[in-house]
Amino acid sequence: MNTPTPTTDTMVLPPLLSARQIPFELDVSLASRTYLRTGGKATIYVKPKTVDEFAGAVAILHETGLPYKVIGNTSNLLFLDDADYSVLISTLGLSEIVYDAEAGVLVADCGAMMPQLSREALWNNVTGFEGLEGIPGTIGGGIFMNAGAYGTELKNNLLSALVVRPDGRLENVAAAELGLTHRASALRRGEFSGFVAQCTFAAKLGDPSIIFSRMEVVHAKRHKYQDFMYPNLGSIYSGSPYRALARNDKKLKLLSALFYLFRYEYKIFHRESPINRKWLNDLVLKTFEFDYALQPFSDKTLNCLVNRGQGTAEMVRFINQMEAMVGDVIPLENEIVGGF
Repeated sequence: MNTPTPTTDTMVLPPLLSARQIPFELDVSLASRTYLRTGGKATIYVKPKTVDEFAGAVAILHETGLPYKVIGNTSNLLFLDDADYSVLISTLGLSEIVYDAEAGVLVADCGAMMPQLSREALWNNVTGFEGLEGIPGTIGGGIFMNAGAYGTELKNNLLSALVVRPDGRLENVAAAELGLTHRASALRRGEFSGFVAQCTFAAKLGDPSIIFSRMEVVHAKRHKYQDFMYPNLGSIYSGSPYRALARNDKKLKLLSALFYLFRYEYKIFHRESPINRKWLNDLVLKTFEFDYALQPFSDKTLNCLVNRGQGTAEMVRFINQMEAMVGDVIPLENEIVGGF
């Protein structure tokens, strides 16, 4: 295998991409593309539409040695306003999902959205994907962190994946090789090098009325507890920030314990609007002396960043303050993407 000769000149890339007819854009404002509507500029924004184009782009970048990052819907990525990015490869153009009834599988490209996978499953009476409804991420990004909710995780039905290795080679791997665990994978832990290009899932048939009912409940819950009015990233943490903070304050510990008891055990507040819980956020702000001109998290929950125009510096400040208070009790789910 030839060792690539690194270069820092990103402008060597456009003619190489053009020669292989791989689509791209120059000088793209990320604030118009990212899910949170933040970020500086991407010098080259690569937009493959097929697995071969994706692999070809990775191979070219391997040969040039240019730094790059593969992205999907960016719903777990915090791009910084004051940072620029050399090369980004967007997988959103790879969005096909195919149901093979004879083989009993669903095959999904890495850029397909998880809610679309859940709906394709519903339309074909396939169960096991209901909890993916409403998750604003791609299949590729979901595999990276083993996304899931309400009893569903991508690993539950994953059989195999077609991956692009760092040198651009395509390789089929069994699900076990990706090492999917709770909100993590061998990819995320750095134990497996490559990028998911396509996934094959087991398609188990179920009762369509039950599948539909489960998805309706999941859809309603996600809209109730996640912020949809502002651009957002949620969940920030894998775990409850309230419980983590309560370890440092007896009053908050008592009040939050009572709230969760009445809500989840006795279900007294179970039907209330999450906005009515703003008092809990206000208590946290007062107790721990958080001070923001524009609050960087949702009124519904501390566990969701929102973009009110305050800038990413305030979002990062909030994350750093939380980390200083709770340490690694609750792992950070979102990734802060520095410039390169």
